[in-house]
Order: sequence, then C-alpha cells, then structure tokens
Amino acid sequence: MINRAITRIYDEALRPFGIRIAQLNTMVVVMESGGITPNELSQKMHMDASTVSRNVERMCQNGWLELLSLEDARSHAIHITPKGSRLLKEVAPAWERAQAETAKILGSQVMRSLWRAVDRIEAADGSGS
Repeated sequence: MINRAITRIYDEALRPFGIRIAQLNTMVVVMESGGITPNELSQKMHMDASTVSRNVERMCQNGWLELLSLEDARSHAIHITPKGSRLLKEVAPAWERAQAETAKILGSQVMRSLWRAVDRIEAADGSGS
C-alpha cells in the first residue's frame, strides 16, 4: 500500500516526460551497469523475466534503451541510448521534487526507517542491490 502511494507521487511528477518511475528505475540500473542481460536486470530489479521483457520492449520502442547481441547470438545486452541518457538528465529535477514531496509527507524519521527496512530486506535475501 505504501509502495503504491509513493509510486503515485513519482509517476505524477514524471508524467510530463512520458515516463513512469518503474521505467526510470530500470533505465538507471541499465545505465549504471553499462549494459546488462535481461536475466541480470530481472534479478537486480526483483522482477520476473516476463515483466522485465515487456518493460524493456516498451522502452526500446520509445528509443530509450536498445538490445545489442552478445558474442553468444542467443543472448542480448540491454544498453541505454543517447535519447535515454538525455531523458534521465531532463527528469532529474522532477524526480528530486517527488523525492522532497515524499520526504515532506512521510517525515525524515519515517524515511530513515523505510531505508533501514529496505537494507534489512536486501541483506536477508542476500541481494545487496
């Protein structure tokens, strides 16, 4: 329930750019990785492969991501495009406003508690990502 409420704040802030927070998060992971396979992205995002595949396909259609063949022709790596990189820079102020609004609504103590909870969950499942 908290996740949906917070997602709504970010999605509303990002709406003028035609992107949702889940897509933005995916693009950031792809950018930070310098290229990532769909399976690795699925694991890092804690999402099932079919959901990642659909999301990546949409972002490729928008020109934000691209799939490049790896040496093993059966596998691909997802990379951010120049258009995707520009979009990340453009949306940064809106993301920061959403972050500030979320912090204002929840308060700094609740925000810290949520971050600690995320850290504990990630430590417990061994992901650390």
